Amino acid sequence: MICILVFSGVALFLLVAQPAQKKKKALMQQQLGGFFRTELTKAFGPEPEPVTLPIDWAYLKAAKLSTVSFTECTVTDFHEGEHKGLRFSAANVELRRTVEEKSGPDNDNWMTRTETLFRGIVVRCKDICDPTLDIALNDTFQERKKDDITDPVAFRKHFAAHTADGREADDQVTPQLRDLVQKLEASSNSAKLCGLVLRDSDLTLALNTRYVFAGVPEELDLRDIDGIRKWFIASLAGMGNLLDMITESPALTGTTE
Repeated sequence: MICILVFSGVALFLLVAQPAQKKKKALMQQQLGGFFRTELTKAFGPEPEPVTLPIDWAYLKAAKLSTVSFTECTVTDFHEGEHKGLRFSAANVELRRTVEEKSGPDNDNWMTRTETLFRGIVVRCKDICDPTLDIALNDTFQERKKDDITDPVAFRKHFAAHTADGREADDQVTPQLRDLVQKLEASSNSAKLCGLVLRDSDLTLALNTRYVFAGVPEELDLRDIDGIRKWFIASLAGMGNLLDMITESPALTGTTE
């Protein structure tokens, strides 16, 4: 009975909260959509047509940034542009799956729930790394305490490395690559790497984080127009800093120097 009440409460909250957030976002776009587009273009140039680095259901499924398959996918605030000559695309992404599990006092009932696998940003970068690199890192979903993931043993505990054909690639995980992952996770208090792929000269990154690209926090008051503008501009600057961190990493050269 307690479980039923709890899940009913959660369902009611989602039914009320989600439409309210959509309405709030639509109103914000109506009032500040022109400002958002101007700042995006100023920061990263105009959107190319057609899109060359899509972030959608098909790409996310093929990239396998999460080792757990998803059944629902939400992509918002997608933008493709350039930063200091680097072609990239980025979006806010949430991946979910439907789980059926037994419940009840005798464990004889089935309950369906939705589980969030990933909520954060996905970034794609074109022609950024050594074309001979073929490695994908995936979070193994082990409990993360205060392990120093620059240590090879700790890194292998938390991340699985493999090539495009599924072969283990622990030998390709250089100190520079571990250092890049450490820096990505230190970029904010909430950041945690879900997946990183270096292949065919390109990079794809999935980072669990509360940071919102080209957006503002949901709790921000719509009446605070100046605050919304500042948050939006700060989110663009944050993406620029993240791209600089990636571009300047020696891990992308494929060498150990």
